[in-house]
Amino acid sequence: MTDEKPRKKNIYKKTLAMDLIKLGNNFSHSMRNTHNPKYQVFVFFEDKKLIEDMLYLAEKYRMERKYNDSNN
Repeated sequence: MTDEKPRKKNIYKKTLAMDLIKLGNNFSHSMRNTHNPKYQVFVFFEDKKLIEDMLYLAEKYRMERKYNDSNN
């Protein structure tokens, strides 16, 4: 029997990370972005819920952007 480490997913956009936390996803930790040290990288445990919520939020952001573009 092998003990497999849970996979982790790096999120580079703070607003996306905060929305994923609000939706109840498993936040692991944050770390400094090595390419741009003034930013953080938010690390989540990757599971089915995280992927589904990321797809949901991507569609939500797309619809909000489309709505905002049509009202300008």
